[in-house]
Amino acid sequence: MTSALPDLHRQIARYRSLVQVAATLARSVRTEELVQSVHREARTLFTAPVTLLATRHPDGGWTTRTLEADFSVDERIAAREDGLLERVLSGRLRLENDLVAYLEREQLTVFRLNSDSGRPVTRSWMGVPLRPDSAPVAVLSVQSDQPGAFTPEDLEFLELLGVHVSVALENAALHERVEREARTDPLTGLLNRRAFTARVEATLGAGPRPTTLVILDVQDFKHINDTQGHQVGDEVLRELGAALTALAGGGGHIYRLGGDEFAALLDGPVDAAHERVQVFLGALPARSWATGSAPYVNVGLAGVRPDDTLNTWVRRADHRMYAAKRQRIHLLR
Repeated sequence: MTSALPDLHRQIARYRSLVQVAATLARSVRTEELVQSVHREARTLFTAPVTLLATRHPDGGWTTRTLEADFSVDERIAAREDGLLERVLSGRLRLENDLVAYLEREQLTVFRLNSDSGRPVTRSWMGVPLRPDSAPVAVLSVQSDQPGAFTPEDLEFLELLGVHVSVALENAALHERVEREARTDPLTGLLNRRAFTARVEATLGAGPRPTTLVILDVQDFKHINDTQGHQVGDEVLRELGAALTALAGGGGHIYRLGGDEFAALLDGPVDAAHERVQVFLGALPARSWATGSAPYVNVGLAGVRPDDTLNTWVRRADHRMYAAKRQRIHLLR
């Protein structure tokens, strides 16, 4: 009885640590924060120099993050028919304290993640599946270069940790989806005015850096809706949004501000942005339009100034866009 007390106290202390770990994971509302927390907190529960979180893609491949000491490495693994991670998902592997002998016995070929680390080969390996409802399937693994490093109790705690990580992954995915939807225009899939305001304020607060604000709208868009219907008008806006994504390819962000008005924040000075917008306008006729031809687009450009605020910068670009509209020209800077 006396000899069992230290073991009982150790288990109680470990469960307390698990509760604290679960509380830490619950506070991680973004997937990136959560991944960092998983690696950090696993080290409080296990004597294992390596932790691995692998997320599976629909094509069967994996994105992995391996943490050794304080260094993390992200890698992409192609789909495999049979590997350690696949065996965890199928329930054929959980704990192996002599991984080298296991691989020889199973005639299984694996490859080393983070091969440049110089760490000794993994000898002890544990892995559990994570199956959150609203996030991709994943595997959580802890590893050691010492043989016989893990016990059945370690596996039990890893499985309990896996339950908490699964819930945290689901919560993070839900939080990110709600946040993304709050910042996204449902018609075009572009970022919305709320996201635009946040980005402009961040740009102005980041100090001097050449950035050009582009404001554009569709000439006589109301006429399209009135004569061809709102469904055709919506298709025009979707196609215009798709065309604008190419404009951001050289560095920038695209937004639908509302109605037929769009905005772009392009990296670089006005002259460079002017050339990019001209290329964008020249490519519009080649696209497929519900109206049969490309809409007439009015554009105003304004480079950022040191004393600009959100209102002054937008007002300057907006003024040039409306001046272009009055003059029946596409582009004014």
